[in-house]
Amino acid sequence: MVKMNRILFIDFCNYEDYQIGGHLSFARHLTHSFGNQVSLIGITTNKIDPLGKWFKKEIDGIEYEYFAMARYNKKRTKHFIPDRISCLVLLRHFKKRIINMDFQNVFVQRPEALIAIKDFGFINICYRFPGTENPMKTSKYWLGKYVASYFDTLLFSSLKDVKLVLASADENAIGSMILRSKGKITRQTIIKFPTRFNTEIYKPIDKKIARESLEIPASGIIVITVGRLSWLKGWKLMIDSFILFEKKVPGSVFYFIGDGEDFEKINNYLELKNLKEKVFLVGKKSPSEVSLFLNASDLFIMGSYKEGWSTSLIEAVACGVPACITNFSSASEIIQEGVNGYIEKNWDPVEFANLMQKALALQIKDVNTSQYSISQMKTDILKDWILY
Repeated sequence: MVKMNRILFIDFCNYEDYQIGGHLSFARHLTHSFGNQVSLIGITTNKIDPLGKWFKKEIDGIEYEYFAMARYNKKRTKHFIPDRISCLVLLRHFKKRIINMDFQNVFVQRPEALIAIKDFGFINICYRFPGTENPMKTSKYWLGKYVASYFDTLLFSSLKDVKLVLASADENAIGSMILRSKGKITRQTIIKFPTRFNTEIYKPIDKKIARESLEIPASGIIVITVGRLSWLKGWKLMIDSFILFEKKVPGSVFYFIGDGEDFEKINNYLELKNLKEKVFLVGKKSPSEVSLFLNASDLFIMGSYKEGWSTSLIEAVACGVPACITNFSSASEIIQEGVNGYIEKNWDPVEFANLMQKALALQIKDVNTSQYSISQMKTDILKDWILY
C-alpha cells in the first residue's frame, strides 16, 4: 500500500505527554500542523494500545495511523536501558512491519532513529537537529561520553541519504557542528529552523487573573523556570542565584515547572539550603497550565549549559515575561538585552543574580514572536521539503 504525499514521523514519545522535553514539544507542534497527513511511530503509555502493529489512535481529537514500539510508565524518567538504545534496537526489530507500509516521506528528529533507518529504503527523509551538540557528551548515562565519537561518525554518515536537514540552533552552533562533521555536511545543506510555539496558548494575560486561576497570592515576586530537572539545565546555578536574588528582593518565591531524573537531588539540595518554603517543585504541567504559571510570574530564568532553540524561552517571551538566561545556543537571537531580558555569559551565580534583578525591572510592552508561531510551521517545512 503506497502512502502518496503522506509523511511518516518517527520519534520515541507518545505524542501527548511523555517523554517531556523539546522533542515532545516539536512532535506535538508537527502533528498539530499536519494533522492526519502524518502517520506516527513512537511509544505508548496506554495499557490497551497494541504493540508492534499498526492501529488507529486518536490524539487531541485527530485519528492517526500509529505504531507503538514499546509501552512505558509515565512515572519513570530514567530506564535501565537508555532510550536512545531502545529506540535504535526497536526500529531495527520492527523494520519489516514498518517498511511494509511503503512510506516515501519520512521526518526524523532523533539521531538514533536516523541511524536505525539508514537501510530502510526511504527516499525522501527530512532530518531536524533539535540541537547541534553531540547528545552523548551530555547523556544522563555514564557510558555516553565513551561512545560520543563513534556516535558522531554514525550520525554524519547517515546524513548522506537525507534530502533536507533542518537545524534548531543559531549560526555559531551550526558552524561548530559543521566543523565536527569533518566535511560530511556543509552550511549550504542546512536550513536554520527555529522551534515553534502555539500562539493560541502562549500569550499575555492579566497577571492577577493568572494568579487567581492558580490560587497563588496576588502579591510577591514570582520567579519561574520550565524544563527538564537535569544538571544540564543548570538547576544548581539557578537555585544559588535565587538565594542571592531573594536577599535583595525579600519574599520572592521560585517555581520549577517540569520533571526529570534530578528531582530527588534538587529536593535534597532545597532541604540542605532551607528553601522548601521559597522554592517549589510543582512537577509536569499541561501547556495551558504552563502558560498560566508564566503569566503569573515576574521573571523567567534558565541556567542551561546546552540548548538547541529553546521552546521554553520562546513561550516565556511570548507571554511577556522578562528573562534572565545563560549563554546557550539561540539565546542572543531570542533575547534583546535590556529590552526583554539579559544573558549571563559566565554561569556565575553572583552575576546571574544581579542580572535577575535588572531583568525584573524591565517593562515589556510589545511582544512580537510571530516568526516562531506553529501557524507557519507546515508552510515553512514544505517550502524546502518537496513531498512525493
